Amino acid sequence: MRADTSDISHSLPPVAVGGVGGSGTRLVAGILQSIGIFTGSDLNSSNDTLWFTLLFKREEILYCDEDEFDFLTRMLVSGLCGEAGPCEDGTISRLEALAVADRPQHAANWLKQRVESLTHALSVRRQMARWGWKEPNTHIVIERLWRRLPRLRYVHVVRHGIDMAYSQNQNQLHLWGKHVLGSEGEITPRRSLAYWCSIHRRMQCLTAKNPTQSLWLDYDALCRNPKPELRKLLEFLGYSRDLADEIEIDIKVPPQRYLDADLDEFAPEDIEFVESLGYPLR
Repeated sequence: MRADTSDISHSLPPVAVGGVGGSGTRLVAGILQSIGIFTGSDLNSSNDTLWFTLLFKREEILYCDEDEFDFLTRMLVSGLCGEAGPCEDGTISRLEALAVADRPQHAANWLKQRVESLTHALSVRRQMARWGWKEPNTHIVIERLWRRLPRLRYVHVVRHGIDMAYSQNQNQLHLWGKHVLGSEGEITPRRSLAYWCSIHRRMQCLTAKNPTQSLWLDYDALCRNPKPELRKLLEFLGYSRDLADEIEIDIKVPPQRYLDADLDEFAPEDIEFVESLGYPLR
């Protein structure tokens, strides 16, 4: 069921959803869409906003200057918010420059399709609505985004760290691991958990410092007992908690890979951190 929030959506701040890949962000994106939040017209099967992928999912984003980051943010916002205007040649050229070469996880031809989609969106006006995006890698640049979008509400989806260490989705570890952990390394459960812990120690601090801008959403808790977590999400986004009764979500019980884990293969401090967040080890 699609909940009716059209009367207030246009006045509410934008929303972003992120997390370590495979943590359940797809489900949360579906919830946002069900309450009328526009997350772009170029999405993949995981509900990722592929304009964000084009603009920000690349190692160079860690070192780009403030003017470049301003431009990228402006392009994302313009594509999503529906305020179309003429797309200047210089703008198109800057976007096309993002798709001249393959990236580790995206071919140049795929990136060119995203450029075409975004430039089309930049030239087409649509009805104003609340907007946002879902792309797991958002957390990598969330602080820089907040400086440009201070009203942005960021939902960080969290899933049991040891389960994530055994996930087949290790794309973020491939791309950001050496930057987050300070060195290259093989893709192993131990290194995956070290990455997960580093990301979530940082996000724990950011959420504590920015409680009105950042929500820590426990995917495992959402699957066990959806309504309380839905109410928490809705309240954070500025909606009535009662709206949770109108939202139907397809919950699939996540695998409990931690039950078969050999805890000795992980760093003790990482196991302690997982346990400190309330996740069972057995």
